[in-house]
Amino acid sequence: MNTLRNGSVNGLQLLYRGSLKSCNYRCSYCPFSKHRVSDRELGKDREQWAYFVETVRERAEGLKIRSLLVAPYGEALIHPWYWEGFGRVSSVSGIRAVGAQTNLSFPIRESLELFLKAGGRREKLYLWATFHPEMATAEEFAKACGKLAGEGIHLCAGAVGAPKHAELLKNLRAKLPKEIGLWINRMDGLKRPYTQEETEEFLKIDPYFLRELSDLPADPGKCRNRLFVEGNGKLRICNIGRYLAMSWDSLWERCQEQERQNQEGQKQEQRNQNRQEMPDVLPEPVCGQKRCSCYLAYGGRQDFMNQVLFGPEPIFRVPRRAKAVFLDIAGTLFPAESSGPEQVSPWILAGLEGLYILPNPFQHRQTGFLQSLYGFPPFPRPVHHQMRAAREDSAGKQMPDPAASLPGLAVWKRSRKKQRDLLPVKPLQARQNPRRDLFRPGRLCRK
Repeated sequence: MNTLRNGSVNGLQLLYRGSLKSCNYRCSYCPFSKHRVSDRELGKDREQWAYFVETVRERAEGLKIRSLLVAPYGEALIHPWYWEGFGRVSSVSGIRAVGAQTNLSFPIRESLELFLKAGGRREKLYLWATFHPEMATAEEFAKACGKLAGEGIHLCAGAVGAPKHAELLKNLRAKLPKEIGLWINRMDGLKRPYTQEETEEFLKIDPYFLRELSDLPADPGKCRNRLFVEGNGKLRICNIGRYLAMSWDSLWERCQEQERQNQEGQKQEQRNQNRQEMPDVLPEPVCGQKRCSCYLAYGGRQDFMNQVLFGPEPIFRVPRRAKAVFLDIAGTLFPAESSGPEQVSPWILAGLEGLYILPNPFQHRQTGFLQSLYGFPPFPRPVHHQMRAAREDSAGKQMPDPAASLPGLAVWKRSRKKQRDLLPVKPLQARQNPRRDLFRPGRLCRK
């Protein structure tokens, strides 16, 4: 795993926004729908993107680049050069994810052909799809999502939480494939708080909607692993942060200079070892904001909860698909004095169908239960595993949950009729407990 400064992990996360400021949609609330783009503007955006793609490929190893998300002003994916660029970037071995925010109006088959012809790896492609009710029907949007999911593309979908569109968004949720998460963004132009009824309606669609209603206090210390790069090379920590003192090119020059200094007088084996470490060249994060007011701001932070909910690439907003979690509760998820899941953060419970709690895993060392699941003795570290609440044998007969017979095991299961009754409104504060670090969300299994 790539290491950044101060022990943080996950590699460098890049967001990119070129000079493009146009869209093929004509939504009444969007300023970019009213801008008529010229060939000169498109040519400038294409040149900027081509240069950025080549520099990312060149610098990926030195800067330990992990992922790239394009967050354009307008719609980028109707232009073929973005697909070609994604194909070239995704072919770099160290880069694990590439993608863009999009309205899904691009031709799917032709676009994927461009991506693959350029060397693209479809398992690395992530799309953040936004539904615009003025320009597409729920049926059309859901069909496009299903087609992309069928091609093996990672995908999330969502829309702005306009109260008048609540029923339409519920209908969209019903039409989307179950494996595609549907998020709801807070409506900035609402100019009033959501009512309790409106909040409950949107929570039925997006169980993480409460995160949109409570902005996190800004914390530049959690933004050391990301950069927001503009087409002209200017850098910020995120889309709402202040500009940094260095540019995209000067950052690379600084990295090369440090590499030369590190290699002077060193033996070959020492140089090889240093190549595995992240050079300490990233600028100190400068924010300038009091709160992280949108998902691009809070979703890219090095927050424990982001990875619990959205896996190792949370900036793409694709929900994690773990169905249940096994763990030692002594200070990892629950407070040590807790006896039940009613004190767990709702952000964790909302994404699970079952939560299996081992009060003291050492007392079960001889049961053989977990060893039979994993094939090796998992103790003393916590164990994470996904499994359905009930299994079926080869004949299709439903079998009892094997966890239910484990002595001393507390089992919580989601009530499908009264889901919100089990979830507190206010999340827990993070506990200052060193054992909490044992719960590493990266070890959760994928579906």
